[in-house]
Amino acid sequence: MSWDEAELIEIIKTHPAVADEALAAIQQDVANPLNLASIGAVAAFLGKDAAEQCIIQLRGLELLDAFGEALRARGVEIDGTAAGAGRINIEGMHHFLERAKSFRCRIEVDNRFAGSGCLVGPGLVLTTWHVVRREGPGIVESPPPQVTVVLSDKSTHEAAIPPSFESPCGADEWKSIAPRQDADVLNRHDVALLTLRKPAARHLGFVRMPPTAPPATSRMKLYLLDFPAGVDEGLGDGTTWKIRGVSVRLRHDVKTAGGSSGGACFNDRFEFFGLHQGKTDKGKYGRFVPAYLFLDAVAGLIQKDISPTELWHLDGRSDRLVIGRDLFVRSVAEASKSSTRVRGIRVKRTDDDETGLGFSYRILDELLLRQGGAQFAVRVPVGDAVPDLMLDITQRVEASGLAVIEPPSPGGVDPVQAAPEAAARDRAARLALAVNEAASKLGRTVWFFFDGPSGRMSDPVRLHLEGFIAACLTLPQVRVVVAGLETVRLGGLEFATPDVAGGDGPAGLVVDYLGGFTRADLKDCLTRAATELTEAADPVVINSQADIALQGFVPFNERYAAKDLGTVVDRLQPYLTLLRALGETP
Repeated sequence: MSWDEAELIEIIKTHPAVADEALAAIQQDVANPLNLASIGAVAAFLGKDAAEQCIIQLRGLELLDAFGEALRARGVEIDGTAAGAGRINIEGMHHFLERAKSFRCRIEVDNRFAGSGCLVGPGLVLTTWHVVRREGPGIVESPPPQVTVVLSDKSTHEAAIPPSFESPCGADEWKSIAPRQDADVLNRHDVALLTLRKPAARHLGFVRMPPTAPPATSRMKLYLLDFPAGVDEGLGDGTTWKIRGVSVRLRHDVKTAGGSSGGACFNDRFEFFGLHQGKTDKGKYGRFVPAYLFLDAVAGLIQKDISPTELWHLDGRSDRLVIGRDLFVRSVAEASKSSTRVRGIRVKRTDDDETGLGFSYRILDELLLRQGGAQFAVRVPVGDAVPDLMLDITQRVEASGLAVIEPPSPGGVDPVQAAPEAAARDRAARLALAVNEAASKLGRTVWFFFDGPSGRMSDPVRLHLEGFIAACLTLPQVRVVVAGLETVRLGGLEFATPDVAGGDGPAGLVVDYLGGFTRADLKDCLTRAATELTEAADPVVINSQADIALQGFVPFNERYAAKDLGTVVDRLQPYLTLLRALGETP
């Protein structure tokens, strides 16, 4: 949009600290970013006003729009930017309400209802800091409170204390006194990111955090998900307003009660943009903390929970171990990104042992479950038992909930008109486009997992498979995993690791070679287990447990056979049982 430069100049003069924050935010990748001090020095040398010089330089760098948006995101009111009367996106509202029923939750402290929260990952809950405390800022609580999260399916889950991230409320806010100025709550955002001891919320979905915090200004629509007095009173509907003299808190007119604290706030685009904190001093209005104050601090933790680059067990159970598959896990995390050259994984065997091919699907399914429904897998067995691979793929995709409408043939490439290779490529490409279109309409990503017998496949199946995968590599909403099937020739590049696929260039698949596991792989798995379950890992104990698990097995070139993994995992069960018991001991 077009910004009033005179108003921006006035804002720089009246809110210099916020202006400096906005300048820093829009220049995160700049080696020598502008700030008001450096601009002021230039202005003094030129005999100009510092605020005017700032606008001149931002205009020259084509950063005025970004600067205005950054100011708005930080609560600065700019004429023309506040939301006015409008229309509700009915389809968007319906979709939001269905999801909201699942990801909102109640917070209990010492077995008593304390406040509201929302799932932001399969194992993470966001709420306000004061909800999970017995005592105010600066006091060490010993013993720490017992914090329990009650999910929408009525299941209860213990949360680890201290939180994974926390920022206390202001000292007066703890006493229910609203801040009078920003300095009263400097670097105090009243937010807590709780980690569930067991990530049991994969089936419920979660709030998708926006890549950048939406603006939080006056006269905006606000929807509040809370449990006033512990009661489900539905969705709160209100409007935001500025608090005089304060930019880091806003008020709203949704009716709330004790227990509303920690409730998630959403704008008219159903984007998360803050947490309800309490009431204003007179109790007429609610008060909320804008997301821009803390979103950057929690984004990395949330992303790690949704798309982990390390995995030591499956299915939420710590007895189903993942050993020696780090490259596969990291590759799925990279391919899950919306913009990446890595479009999937090719799993190749180093010998005739097929152990691990099917387990690759279980790992993939586990990782995609953590995406909250945004990404899902379709397993496609390949072989002569499936005479029409394209029809089989269509049926499997439709069974997963996508309506596939394949574009008609353009003519000239039908089986009776063209060579088999050309006809197969055309049909495969049209089906891939149809799948991508269907997934795009729902904002989802489809992962195809191809596997099958190691024997020879028919030419029609092979041609369709090669053509379909080649087409998928160019489409944004489709990813592929090819397990085994080493004789199939695939287009695109092959990457040794996700890291080498950085920058611009053609898309391709990361190659993950299966061929047993090493002692280091086993120790990595045990270290992660001990760290997660007990918050500590003793290297001496880890070495000892590795000795027990590997006793009697002889490595070849430092690698143990994949067929021995079952015995290794069985031998580790007593140690894992001990870790779980230690982790549950107060």
